[in-house]
Amino acid sequence: MINYRRDALVRHPSVPIAAAAELSSVDISTVREWARAGSLVIEQRGEMEVVELEGVTALASRRRASRNSALRDRLRQEDGTVAVLGELVNIADLQERARERGR
Repeated sequence: MINYRRDALVRHPSVPIAAAAELSSVDISTVREWARAGSLVIEQRGEMEVVELEGVTALASRRRASRNSALRDRLRQEDGTVAVLGELVNIADLQERARERGR
């Protein structure tokens, strides 16, 4: 007996670039940049360009982690501690503090 449910699962699905970008919350141009840098492979399937969804989501996740780390570094105080959010009144204060630290 053939197990259709098991055969239907694709281990590393390839999806159109636009879908991968949307599902990973990045721009299509970012996906293309990653491909130019060699981090992803864009395949041509008929008239459609596809990428492995897992690769795009992994790169997007690393990118978000890198951005969070950069903000944390900007907010780091002289003694090495990071500003406590309770000390900040609102998001505008947080952004201003990050800009000041980045200068």
